[in-house]
Amino acid sequence: MWVERIAAATSWEPLRLEIPWNSMEQELGSALPEDYKRLAEAFGTGEFSEFMRVLSVDATRQFDLAHIWHTYLDTSPEEGADPLLKPYHMYRPGGRGLFPWAFAEMECSYFWLASADEDPATWPIVTRGNPYPWHEVSMSTSEFVCRVLTDPKFEPFSIARLMPEADFYPIGPVS
Repeated sequence: MWVERIAAATSWEPLRLEIPWNSMEQELGSALPEDYKRLAEAFGTGEFSEFMRVLSVDATRQFDLAHIWHTYLDTSPEEGADPLLKPYHMYRPGGRGLFPWAFAEMECSYFWLASADEDPATWPIVTRGNPYPWHEVSMSTSEFVCRVLTDPKFEPFSIARLMPEADFYPIGPVS
């Protein structure tokens, strides 16, 4: 439902991409939220309203979810809070922690608070940006994206007042 709302708001025809989720999830050591997978399959790699870039499988590695997660892991301490992510730490297989799924202008970062013991559909979204501190939000990935793009009352996350016409620009080849 939310993916379709985003497609309607951006006048985007869903792509129905076939993404190798099994191999990605094996590399990550975790399943991913089904709602997020539908969003990635419908839009591919690109940018929403010149603001938000949702990670997926990207041959250039610039917007590749697994590559970005590994980059965070390479710079994060194995135990305790990461100084850059305090009070959180990065997700490691079998544990609980942040898993990046998007980034945006104004130093905004979007993560799931992933847990090996929980259904990925229940993972809260954890986000921070300039000027707001860490927030945890309980909703699906595509609902969050839709509300950021279209709901002016979804504060402090919404860009709907600044960009009243939501759009999507693909980046790189559509596969």
